[in-house]
Amino acid sequence: MDDFQLTFQQITALKALHRLQRDRQFADRIKAAVLLGSGCTVTQAAEVLLADEKTIRPWHEKYVHGGEDELLTLCYRGKEPLLSELQQQELSKHLDENTYLDSKVIAHYIEKTYSAKYSCTGVKELLHRLVSFQS
Repeated sequence: MDDFQLTFQQITALKALHRLQRDRQFADRIKAAVLLGSGCTVTQAAEVLLADEKTIRPWHEKYVHGGEDELLTLCYRGKEPLLSELQQQELSKHLDENTYLDSKVIAHYIEKTYSAKYSCTGVKELLHRLVSFQS
């Protein structure tokens, strides 16, 4: 990273891209590239952006290997759902036909019916996904 330098044109292009960003995470990634390309160390860039050095380094690697496109790509994948698509549809139908007042009771029903263990928070998140899925 010590020899990483951006040209004036590259910095200008990144600044223009930064002005278009509405997502703070992408804006921070662009600022990190500008700071590092302007001679800042990873430690200095992390300090300026109030981020961890372990966060800044992968952003730098993304930019070096894939440019702006790679820098603005999220690769996060959530974990696989505990219930299959069919099981989620069955649960949704069951919940349409039955009223539960507590997520703990729904978690117990899911565990008994599908052998999948959900926390109360997990049940609430699942219910939000099921509602948005139906919309």
